[in-house]
Amino acid sequence: MQVLSPFTVFNHEQILKFLNRNERECLHKVIDKEVFRVIRFQNELILFSIRLEGNLQISVHNIPSKQEIAEAITKYVKQWFDLDTNLEAFYQSIEADTILSKLCQKYHGLRLIGMPDLFESLIWSIIGQQINLTFAYILKERLVHNFGESVDFHGQYFYALPTPQRLAQLSIEDLRPLQFSTRKAEYIINIAKAFAEGQFSTEKLQNLSFDEIRSELIKIKGIGNWTANYSMMKSLRYYDAFPIEDVGLQNAVKNHYLLDSKPTMIQLNEMAKHWKGWKGYATFYFWHSLLE
Repeated sequence: MQVLSPFTVFNHEQILKFLNRNERECLHKVIDKEVFRVIRFQNELILFSIRLEGNLQISVHNIPSKQEIAEAITKYVKQWFDLDTNLEAFYQSIEADTILSKLCQKYHGLRLIGMPDLFESLIWSIIGQQINLTFAYILKERLVHNFGESVDFHGQYFYALPTPQRLAQLSIEDLRPLQFSTRKAEYIINIAKAFAEGQFSTEKLQNLSFDEIRSELIKIKGIGNWTANYSMMKSLRYYDAFPIEDVGLQNAVKNHYLLDSKPTMIQLNEMAKHWKGWKGYATFYFWHSLLE
């Protein structure tokens, strides 16, 4: 078992609430206060869990834990729960916005739960395009259960996202029976091929600027401004990435600022001047408020 030191700003309750937001979530399971997840390490599936109570206790369940595995899981957890970010800097930077400041007080210690795997965030954002969240989770579950691998632990199955190589082998006809639209299926296969063939990777983006990364992302068919900003925010940890087109964000802002209608892009950009450097974090807090 590994134990990560306690954090001065870490809201276990709100983070568990976020992780439990949909019962169809298929890439992690929350059992009591323990979160189970499968990651792929050196072509092997590793099932680990994190106990979200006090210290973060990490356990590996399906294989003996070696140092390199422990290090890989620790790195993943830090990225997943954004443990290295100074949340107080976020809170201080948005003090001029009294509405968002109140939201930050309410959810104090909530960290931006990310997706360390860029491929996962791109696939998830494609799945979620132009459909409601409930149906998006259903499609994700069908994709994972039909084409992903799993670990059997005490009679329960824990799934990993299908690899780019596996999804790249599919045809549109393979996905249509699962209720994927032709366009959505095409986009998923295109992205999988780009990763499988080495045209695209997190490593290739690391030394590029914000605008250069966004430009590279939207070159891939199916990735627009919303998807690019979502993945930059959730996987690449660009906290000023701003998925401004997001309907959930617009609805949350409308509710909290007591607007008569959803804000326009111009209005949102004007409001976001108070969130400079942290637009992605602000977006995440607004999204989280929709779980109330």
